[in-house]
Amino acid sequence: MNEKKYYSQLAYLIKVILIVVVIGVFFYIITQLSDKLAETLSMKFRKNLVFIKYTLDIIFGIVGLLFILLILLRGKPQITINETRIKTNRFRKNFDELASYHPSRGGSEPYVISKDGKQYDIELSWFSKKDRQEIESFLQERIKTA
Repeated sequence: MNEKKYYSQLAYLIKVILIVVVIGVFFYIITQLSDKLAETLSMKFRKNLVFIKYTLDIIFGIVGLLFILLILLRGKPQITINETRIKTNRFRKNFDELASYHPSRGGSEPYVISKDGKQYDIELSWFSKKDRQEIESFLQERIKTA
């Protein structure tokens, strides 16, 4: 088998969009609260209300954008498999380093356990059903024969 790559489906894009919407709503709420905070600070420090409000909005906006960038740059889940190794966004292991494969149960993600006892989750829920079945059957076969 040549190297085969599996990419996440539409569900991951929907997750990213929903997170961006939640961060947008959070930013709106924070800007409303910053109005009150800016008013209090402008009275306390006798400074310009507009300057303080814009400063607070810029700070909260930068934090919101950093969260969005973190989500987008973290990368879509993908799995690359060849005859000797599995590579995901979180780990790279040769099949001879893996002791067992545990399929998903009741909504949990499947995982593999290495020979040194560490557990590595495989995020298969983002992939199509056909890809999940193909990946799971290949992993079970390769770990048994390795």
